[in-house]
Amino acid sequence: VEAILHVVQIDNISPDETTMVCNLLREFADVFALSVKEVKPASPMKYRLRIPEGTMFSVKANQRPLNQVQKEFYFPKLAEFVDAGVLQPIHASEVKAVHPTVLAQKVHNTPGLTMDQI
Repeated sequence: VEAILHVVQIDNISPDETTMVCNLLREFADVFALSVKEVKPASPMKYRLRIPEGTMFSVKANQRPLNQVQKEFYFPKLAEFVDAGVLQPIHASEVKAVHPTVLAQKVHNTPGLTMDQI
């Protein structure tokens, strides 16, 4: 719980509101994950896709080449997901559908809207 409180940034609120936020974080600490390995998998039976038999999807990835900065960010993230068991490398012949990855850059580096602005 303390590790979660340590990484959460709380700005622009009163001391009473800070106490309330910290109490909520303590109460619901089990819903936060500090690493990908802590994320619990969803049951595949709970989220079943109803795709008609014989449906064909594109298996050619029209992926734009990643620049060096994107590679430095993206490849370690992929490795983290593989290490956590979330992703699994497969052979190209096993691919059923693909979609290009889009890395979106944040528009701003500020903490976002304050409570008064919201």
